[in-house]
Amino acid sequence: MKVDRFVSVVAPLHDDEEIVRSYIKDTVSILRENYTNYELVLVDGYSRDETVKRVSELLAEYEGIRLLRLSREFGEEIAITAGLDTVIGDYTIVMLPRMDPPDVIPEMVSLCIDGSDVVFGVRRTREGDSWLVNIMSPLFYWYCSKMLRLDLPQNSTQLRCLSRQALNAITQIKDSYRYLKLFSTFVGYERREFIYDTVMRGSKRGKRGLFQAINQALAIIVENSSHPLRFVSWLGLFAAAGNLLYVGYIFAVYFLKENVMEGWTTLSLQGAGQFFLIALILTALCEYTGRVLNRLRDRPLYYIMEEKNSSVLLIDKERRNVLEESEHVDI
Repeated sequence: MKVDRFVSVVAPLHDDEEIVRSYIKDTVSILRENYTNYELVLVDGYSRDETVKRVSELLAEYEGIRLLRLSREFGEEIAITAGLDTVIGDYTIVMLPRMDPPDVIPEMVSLCIDGSDVVFGVRRTREGDSWLVNIMSPLFYWYCSKMLRLDLPQNSTQLRCLSRQALNAITQIKDSYRYLKLFSTFVGYERREFIYDTVMRGSKRGKRGLFQAINQALAIIVENSSHPLRFVSWLGLFAAAGNLLYVGYIFAVYFLKENVMEGWTTLSLQGAGQFFLIALILTALCEYTGRVLNRLRDRPLYYIMEEKNSSVLLIDKERRNVLEESEHVDI
């Protein structure tokens, strides 16, 4: 028996011509079997291959599909944001076509209907990451939890189901740096984890390298906490206190000891230490200044170049959240 809910699915695409047909077939089949109304929103992040052509061909074959083409490559998180801004469902699924199985959709939506506003996916294994990333990630999650007070579920993925209330709250966040995993916890609604096994569609196996992971970790820390800046501030304060003690030591040596020789090594170490701290402080200040500059620009997060819809309509035309005609009411 079909559930009387409108379910939206958002999936970002980028050079996915080899897997997009099978993904659409499997996803639409699951949606068709379980829900009276649904939509599959595919957001293409400026693919260089035949992804858009493949999807355009399938629009005449499958119902309830929308294709959004971004004007350039904005990244996966921005592509997901573009999809979330346009969905109309009671519940919205976010998934990555290459790693998330569509057959988990009914269970996740069921958990949302039962009272969880955010159901987030947690993978059983970290397949797809390099061994260095697997070693360093527990330390990063510990730092976020204990030092930054950021609630980031370990091993969580982009897969999640959002209620309309949670989705509306997330779309109100206009930060230039998008990180859906953190936004889902930031809004504070009832959450529940969903443990699942990822799949690998297609032949492309892009492992996330250490430098890519470090860059993302730094962005998360800097965008969501002033802790690094406070840390280097304390370093500067301790360095200043050490300098005062060193000045006292110099005066003591000058007045109490005869034939004082210049301490070239000591002076060199002091100079090197001071320049190191100054450079560290400037690095943190420059990083935060750059982030503030990006926010002051107040540019749109993305631009949509083209939008296409399925030529095949859903059987049930009495869709939720869709008004063909509005009524004027005088108040």
